[in-house]
Amino acid sequence: MAKPTDKDQWKGGVIANIDHAPALSAQQEEFVAEYVRNGGNATAACVKAGYEPKTSTELMKNHKVRQAIELKRDLDIKMNGATKAWEVMQGLLTDPAAPAQVRFQAARWTLEASGHGLSAIAAAIHMKKGGAKELHEMSVTDLQEMVDRYREQLTSMKQVVNEVHSIENAIELPPDNNARP
Repeated sequence: MAKPTDKDQWKGGVIANIDHAPALSAQQEEFVAEYVRNGGNATAACVKAGYEPKTSTELMKNHKVRQAIELKRDLDIKMNGATKAWEVMQGLLTDPAAPAQVRFQAARWTLEASGHGLSAIAAAIHMKKGGAKELHEMSVTDLQEMVDRYREQLTSMKQVVNEVHSIENAIELPPDNNARP
């Protein structure tokens, strides 16, 4: 079994899952492919793969077939679905006819998904705290490194806030009547 590399991780760990794919007959593989392609109609997938329609129940009870279906769906979502979702987001970001609030949410989602959102930065700070020594256990060098690291993170967070504000200003959001004074 091949161990996934850092290069493979952009696929969301898809490479790691391929090695665990169950061995199926060519006809079962065709059933799986058709089942995923047609949106989950087992009877139609049976017919397309050359099975009798009544075989669908039997195939769906087969744990290897079910596992292969889950893997195929996972691959399809991670490799095709993500691309289509990004195309939708790009369309929303650039469509002047889209409502301002929709474009703003698309921009916010894009920043979050790319690791530039506030919650991503906050999570990174929280994760780094977990491995830190207690302050009284740190040397002067350790303390200085921690301060420098947090300054960098604060600068990054300020940049994200400025990006969000510039997006808000660019799309001229209507006033928020629910905002607190």
